[in-house]
Amino acid sequence: MILVVGTHFTHRHPFTPFDEAPPREADSFVAMPIPEAILPQVVGENFRHRLGTFALDLSDWLPKDSETSLTIDLKRKLLKSRRPEVVAVLPGGEQCAEEAAQLVGRWAGVDIKSSGIEALVEASLLVADDLAVLQPVKQSGGDEQLLLTSAVVCCPSRWVLAEKMGRDMMQVHAPVAKYAEHLGAAVDNYFQRIAVDKPVWRSNWIIQDHPALFQPRIPASPLVDNPNDLWIRMERQTLRRLPRTGGVLFTIRGFQQPLPEYLARSKTIAQNIRTLLERLPADVAQYKSVLHYLPQIVPWINQYC
Repeated sequence: MILVVGTHFTHRHPFTPFDEAPPREADSFVAMPIPEAILPQVVGENFRHRLGTFALDLSDWLPKDSETSLTIDLKRKLLKSRRPEVVAVLPGGEQCAEEAAQLVGRWAGVDIKSSGIEALVEASLLVADDLAVLQPVKQSGGDEQLLLTSAVVCCPSRWVLAEKMGRDMMQVHAPVAKYAEHLGAAVDNYFQRIAVDKPVWRSNWIIQDHPALFQPRIPASPLVDNPNDLWIRMERQTLRRLPRTGGVLFTIRGFQQPLPEYLARSKTIAQNIRTLLERLPADVAQYKSVLHYLPQIVPWINQYC
């Protein structure tokens, strides 16, 4: 049975938007296991935000998998029916958008025919990843700063694209609890230093009570009562310097897997998530949408450990 809680339709299909009812065939959907290489690991003795970047092998830049076509189908639907929510470009951002699109096109073996933001839209339908472009923009003091000036983002995790445009990375991540405290200006400095020949990747994770990959809105209240109905959402992100414009292409691939299925993969996986959840400060747990569920989740996970 489909219920509506605030803005969210309750369903179990990642490829249906958060505020729509899923198709009948969604009842038989089985999520792909999140790739082993990006699973969260326990680092250090206490919680701390980390950039956690690794050298990117370009032969594995934007890989295809069993959910690639489903993700591209979702993009196509959103671009047709909800384009203002998933596509954005600021004046002057067209050249960077086009260069980023050409980079993706070359990777996919496709000649991008469009220009400007339309080129980025065209490129976005070649891969499962979302595409966001940071452009060097001169500030009043003469220094350049990387700002988000163009993007095609069809899988936002409870954030609104329009609200991020024109911001630097620290401003983009301002809602993330303890982000500024732990990383500060190091984030923007790191982005400035990314070299053309040294692309990187990173990943992050979050527990959510709704599986939709297109989920820009935060629910007004908890959506489930049982930890069995929670999902783990992970993102694999890559960063590549654009040689001609000096911009940075930031790609984001989202994955969702039911939390019980994820924990059942191995005791080590379950133990890692339990430790990470136990270390979360309350404000970070609130940001990660898991604070309400923490008293239930941690003892519940023990059965998988």
